[in-house]
Amino acid sequence: MTMPCSIAGDMSIGHAGFSPAPITPTTATVLVMGAPPHVAGDVIGPHVLGNSVHGGAVQKVSTTVLVGTSQGDKGGGVARLMDKGDCQSLILGTAASVMVGG
Repeated sequence: MTMPCSIAGDMSIGHAGFSPAPITPTTATVLVMGAPPHVAGDVIGPHVLGNSVHGGAVQKVSTTVLVGTSQGDKGGGVARLMDKGDCQSLILGTAASVMVGG
């Protein structure tokens, strides 16, 4: 399914009552609408529900659109609107003029 790309500045919208949290992009080899896209492994900041706090990482992303990262590794799949982190946190994707396939 094709969805808008998630880029720097897009947030994790949380899950099961947990608060939204920022996502730190790691890629620098590609820009989408002038910003780095989020990829598998990007860090999702701490999100809170009452006294419970945890962070996460972008995990469930496109398996067909891959980008290299600034760390020189092979990179990972690009995150899209409604993809998920390893804690099931949903990802926003506001780069609507750049659609990314599954």
